[in-house]
Amino acid sequence: MSDLDTTPAQRVARYVFIAALALLGLWMLRRFVPALCWGVVLAIATTSLYDRWLARFHTKRRHVWAASSFTAFVAIVLIAPLVYAAVLAASEAFSLIRSLVESARNGPPELPQWLQQLPGAQEWVRGMWYDTFSRGGAATSALVHARPSASVVQLTREVGSQIVRRIATLGFALLTLFFVYLYRDQLRKDVPRVSRRLFGPTVEGLLHRAVGAIRAAVDGIVLVAVAEGAILGIVYALAGAGHPVLLGALTGVFAMVPFAAPLVFGVVALVLGFQGSVGGAVAVLVSGTLVLFVADHFVRPAIIGGAARLPFLWVLLGILGGIESFGLIGIFLGPALMAALMSVWRSWVTEIPPHDGTP
Repeated sequence: MSDLDTTPAQRVARYVFIAALALLGLWMLRRFVPALCWGVVLAIATTSLYDRWLARFHTKRRHVWAASSFTAFVAIVLIAPLVYAAVLAASEAFSLIRSLVESARNGPPELPQWLQQLPGAQEWVRGMWYDTFSRGGAATSALVHARPSASVVQLTREVGSQIVRRIATLGFALLTLFFVYLYRDQLRKDVPRVSRRLFGPTVEGLLHRAVGAIRAAVDGIVLVAVAEGAILGIVYALAGAGHPVLLGALTGVFAMVPFAAPLVFGVVALVLGFQGSVGGAVAVLVSGTLVLFVADHFVRPAIIGGAARLPFLWVLLGILGGIESFGLIGIFLGPALMAALMSVWRSWVTEIPPHDGTP
């Protein structure tokens, strides 16, 4: 039955029923919405790469083989750095605990020479250093005599639960990615068709603008962050910091969030300074600040704002507001939402004629 065969009241009731079904479905799948969003974002971000990959297959079931193999490739790219970082983090944690325990038993380590020469603060720094690492220091003494407690067990359980939840989210995101790849051609036809039926023909522009904003966000955030992590990883290696690959990867992850990368290279510079490498610490601080300034003020706004036609202020607000509202996935959803809103604004400005007497 078409819209011409129904009364206005029936059409309203039908759309209310459709909206209720959609809301009920979203409520039912609320635990899986982040994974679904990640799968869609990954599919949009890698669409050009997947086109080239799909062109290599010429068998009858080419879509199945291409989707499964490319999903496996994306999984390796995502999971391998996480496993590598987890192994190194665990190794570093055990090494740190062992060093603290040894300092509690054998006395504190040597205070760096440059800290001993700080004007007006030698006594305070020396006192803090020896109070922290001495035989009777609270932190190291607690490590030596620590026993499992209820709070530690509860903390371990909560951390394990969060890890399992993140792994499940990643698994469902990859599963979503596979099916989006598999039925991508059909989705390209169905989504605009349903959107036109619900909201009219003007909604296609909003969809294209939102998709373009997601691609631009991936290029401007992820790729730029990877470049920042790679550059600063080289700087860490030249400055003599330990595990420069892990630190570079961590810097790249933090660089996806505005103003978060200084937390990483600031800590690296601080550790280098404590180890006596003042020149390396200064080099890390200067290089990190310079790389971050160029990336955040020139490269990233040019990529995201140029492709999504968004001013830098709205790009920044979209990223920060998206993170605040949706979590990490908001890095990509925020600019997409701002691009859609900006598209609505521009369409209203250009389509609605001004009143008489207005410029």
